[in-house]
Amino acid sequence: LAELGGAAYANPPYSRAQQFEGQYITGMVHIMRHTMAMRELGGRYVYLIKAATSESWWPENADHIAFIRGRISFDLPDWFKPADEKQKPSGAFFAGAIAVFDKSWNGPAISYISREELEAMGEIFIHQIQRAALRIQGVAA
Repeated sequence: LAELGGAAYANPPYSRAQQFEGQYITGMVHIMRHTMAMRELGGRYVYLIKAATSESWWPENADHIAFIRGRISFDLPDWFKPADEKQKPSGAFFAGAIAVFDKSWNGPAISYISREELEAMGEIFIHQIQRAALRIQGVAA
């Protein structure tokens, strides 16, 4: 993260806690605990999480939570091969939220964003990334 200025985005897995070489790599309780420890050291994180305020891992201490109005959907990865015609992409079966962990955050603690606003921002961001990639390749747009 040092190369990224201590900032990262993640869509953490909601799977059960599992260890790799003695360290937890999944499980929201462990992910949130590690996130808060790294935040205290200056890490800045933006997570797409399920809006499950009753879960024990819910980030009460996040610097900002933006609840997403409308269900979000995900594109299937290129490598995915459906088992049959019934297996199709779908929206999440739960409400979503964006959690910001950043000690320098000075905005509101809670906000709301529509799915459409989020998609529009994502399109702008993707366009910026594509332009930057072209500049790096020497083919400025």
